Amino acid sequence: MKFSKFALAACGCLLVSTLASCTNGSNGDDENYKLGKPGTLAAGFTSLENKNANGKIDANGNYKAGGIEFKTKDTFKTTYVTEPTKDLFNYLTNTWTYNSYHYCNMVDGLVENDKYGNIVGALALGYKTTENADGTQTWSFQLRENGEWVNNETGKKVADVTADDFVASAKYVLNPANGAGAANLYTDYVKGAAQYYDDMAAEKNPSFDSVGVKAASKYVVEYTLSAPTPYFITVLTYSPFLPVYGQFLDEEGTEFGKTVNDILVNGAFRITKHEVESQINYSKNYHYFDRDHVYLKSVERKFVPGTSTPDTVRKWYEAGIVDSFSVSAKDSDGYTKYVLGSDGKGSLKNPVDPACNGIQSYYTATFIGYYNFNRINYEFGDDAHITTEAERKNTEIALFNKNFRQAFLYGLKADEFMKQLDPTEPYNYIMRGYTNKELVSAGGKDFTDFVNDVYNKKQGTTGVSLIGIDNGSDPVYSANKANAAFAAAKAELDAAGVTYPIYIDMIADMEVEAHAFEEAMVAPLEEASVVNGTKMIKINWNTPRSDDENTRWGSIINNFDFSLWSGWGPDYADPKTFAATWKIYGDMVEYVGFPTSEAGLNALTADDIGANIPAEYKKSSPQESMRAMMTAVLGDYNALYEAANAIVDGSKLVERYEAFAEAEYNLIFESAIILPWYTRNGYTASVSKTVPWQAGRASYGLTSDKFKNVIAVEAPITKDQRKAVTDEYNAGK
Repeated sequence: MKFSKFALAACGCLLVSTLASCTNGSNGDDENYKLGKPGTLAAGFTSLENKNANGKIDANGNYKAGGIEFKTKDTFKTTYVTEPTKDLFNYLTNTWTYNSYHYCNMVDGLVENDKYGNIVGALALGYKTTENADGTQTWSFQLRENGEWVNNETGKKVADVTADDFVASAKYVLNPANGAGAANLYTDYVKGAAQYYDDMAAEKNPSFDSVGVKAASKYVVEYTLSAPTPYFITVLTYSPFLPVYGQFLDEEGTEFGKTVNDILVNGAFRITKHEVESQINYSKNYHYFDRDHVYLKSVERKFVPGTSTPDTVRKWYEAGIVDSFSVSAKDSDGYTKYVLGSDGKGSLKNPVDPACNGIQSYYTATFIGYYNFNRINYEFGDDAHITTEAERKNTEIALFNKNFRQAFLYGLKADEFMKQLDPTEPYNYIMRGYTNKELVSAGGKDFTDFVNDVYNKKQGTTGVSLIGIDNGSDPVYSANKANAAFAAAKAELDAAGVTYPIYIDMIADMEVEAHAFEEAMVAPLEEASVVNGTKMIKINWNTPRSDDENTRWGSIINNFDFSLWSGWGPDYADPKTFAATWKIYGDMVEYVGFPTSEAGLNALTADDIGANIPAEYKKSSPQESMRAMMTAVLGDYNALYEAANAIVDGSKLVERYEAFAEAEYNLIFESAIILPWYTRNGYTASVSKTVPWQAGRASYGLTSDKFKNVIAVEAPITKDQRKAVTDEYNAGK
C-alpha cells in the first residue's frame, strides 16, 4: 500500500440510490436491531473463529484488562492528516493508505487479524483448500449468513452479503477500464485472471468463466490459484478482495466511491459526516454482524491542516478536542512537559509524565528515495531554479548511471532529517532495507535478517543491520563511498558529454522548519559530489504552494528528478508484497516514469516519452523506447525477482526468502533503483485514552486501521496500567 511522507506528516452527499430508497430495514441508529444467525460451519471447513476475542463492557461501563477496571466512554476523538484523494472511497481501485484507513471501517472482507495478528474470520466462518490434478489450488470460504449491506446515509438494509458479491468485486477489479491499482493481486495468483485482464484491455470481450473466482453456492466463494500459495489467505486482508453488491455497483457506474454515500457498508461503521479538510465522523453500524465488538458509538476525526504547528494536536488534547497525541520533539514546551521534565532527566523511552508512555515499535511502511527516468512535467513554485533543456538532458543521462545513483545511496545523511523526531537518537528512524521487520519469518529468522546476511556478505561486514534502531546508527551513510561512486560516475558521464553541475529537482517540504532538516540531510550529498574540484550536483528545491500541488507533484505528474515523497507498506504476509512493487509493471514503477501494465505500455503515445531521455533509448515507437528504459533500469532486478517468486513450495520458505533477500539487495545496492531511508521505528511518547493491545493488528492489510475492538476510556493510560495490560497480552501469546 502506498504511503506519502507528507501524509505521515468537495465531497458532498449525492442523492440516495434508488436501490436504497426502496429497501426496508430499521434505521441505522437502532441499537435493538435483531441480527440474523451466522449459520453452521459445514463439514470439511476449518473454523476461523476468533479465539482471542475481547470481553464485554459491564453494565456500569467498565472494561477489564490486565486486572484493571477501566471506565469507558463510547466516543473517541482523534485526527487525520491527509484528505482522501483520487479514488476517494472506491476501495476496489484505491491503493492509498489515507483513503483506506476510512473505508476499512466501513467494509469488511472474508478475513481480518486478531489482536495477536492471527488470521480470523470476518465475513467468512471457515475455509478449506483443495489441491487439484492440474497443479492448481482452490481455496473455498464459507460465508456467515448474517452479513448485511446497508445504505451509508440512512443505515438501512439494502441486501444480504453473498458469494456473488466477491465475484462482482473480482470482475470489477479485473476490468482495466476501472483502473484498479492492485489488480495484480488477482493476476499474480488467480487462475485465468492475467489472461482475462489482458483480453479485456485488448477489447476481446472474454468470458469471466475462465477466471478462478466462483460462487459455488449462495454462501461459498471459491478462489482457484494458478499454483499453491500458502500465504494466500493473508492476501485477502487487502482491499481488492473486499466484496461489492453487484446491483448497486451497476447502478452507480463511474460514481461508485465518489463520496461516502456512493458505497454500501457491511462493516463496523458508517461515515455520517465528511467535511473536506475539516472532519470525518463515524457512527456505529448496528446491522454489523460483530457489533458486540464495536465498543464505540462514534469516532470523530479532526483534520490536521498543513498550516498546523508541532504543538497543535497537543493543545487540542489539552483542550479536550482529541483523546490522544504523540509528543513532537519540535514542540519544545510539550516535549519538556511530557518527556524531559524540568530537570531534563526524562527520555522517549521513559517520559516523566505518568500518563505519557514510551512505546517502542517497528513500523510497517518504508519510505524511499527514487528517480524520475522519464520526466515529462516541469512545473515550478516561485522559488525554483528553472534549468535549460541542455541541463535537463544532463540530468536524465546521469539518472540512468548506476554509479551516480549509488552515490545518492551512500551520500544522503538521513539522520539529519530524523533529528526533528528524536534529537538524541535519530538513527532509530533510519531504514536502509525495504521490507519491514516482523512481516514474516522462516527457519527461526525474520526476513530482514536474510537481507542483513546478504548485505554483510557482499559488503564484507559482520553483524550490520540495515534497521537503524537495531544497528544503533545509520549502517549505510559514508561520505567516502559516496565520493568514490561519484568519481566512478564522472568518468562515465564525462564520456557521455555531460557538463556540471547536474541539477536535481526535489520536492521540498512546505513546512519551513521541516525543510531545514531536509536541507541538512542533503548537504553532505552535495559535498560528497566534489570530484577533483568539480561539484557534480546541485539540488534545486521545488516548494509546493498548496496541499493539492504537493500531492499532484509527488504522485500524479511526477514533477521531480529525485524524490523522497512516498513509500510502501505491506498488503499481505510474504516478501513479495514489497518486492513486486519494483518488478517490471510493479505497483510503484509509475513513480519513476514507467507503466504498471502491458495495457499501459500499449497505450503510450509519443507525448508519454520525455523529450530529454538519453539518445540510446529513443526508439522507433513509444513502446520500444519505454521497453528499452525499463530493461536498462529494472531488468537485472526483475530477473532476480522472478527467480525468487518461482519458489512456491510451502516447505521451501527459507529458500524463497533467501532468493528475495538477494533481489532486495540488488534493488537497493546494485541496481540502485530505490533508496530506503526512513521508517517510524523507534520510541514514541504517546498520551492516549485507549486500552492498549485490544484492537486487531498486523503489519499488512487493513486490520490495524480499524476502530473495531478499540476501547476508549475516560482517563489517559498510565505507565503502570500499560505495563499490567501488556503483561497480560504477552502471557496470552
